[in-house]
Amino acid sequence: MSSSNAVAAETGLGAPTKDDKKKSGGSMLNRLKSRLEGGGPESGDFRQVTEETLRQLDTITPDHVLALYRVTENYLCKPEDNIYNIDFTRFKIRDLETGTVLFEIAKPPASEQDDDEEESGDLDTSAGRFVRYQFTPAFLRLKTVGATVE
Repeated sequence: MSSSNAVAAETGLGAPTKDDKKKSGGSMLNRLKSRLEGGGPESGDFRQVTEETLRQLDTITPDHVLALYRVTENYLCKPEDNIYNIDFTRFKIRDLETGTVLFEIAKPPASEQDDDEEESGDLDTSAGRFVRYQFTPAFLRLKTVGATVE
């Protein structure tokens, strides 16, 4: 048994079977909602999963990610795993009641990116994967917040 298979068997995190998918019922959001309503990992309603455990698996499914009990320290996939070449070029957070844009960031045009790469000499494959933002406590009082990803 490979180490990945051993981890999957030990933690119950093997790839879901066709029967598992049928039994789970509902959409991914409904499953997440039911887990949240049932309490966190301390309630025993679902298995605690750590980032380290998931990194040992060959395949990580959405159900695996939903079983995480806290945010991960790093991405669970490498840039080269993006086999469909998905590229997010813009991200915006706004107050839906007033339309106020609270945060917006966009990739520079390709010509500017090429200039930056020539100046630095090295290409960091993770450079565009991280966004850091800080909001005031007033952000938590907003009733409806929207996000746009392009």
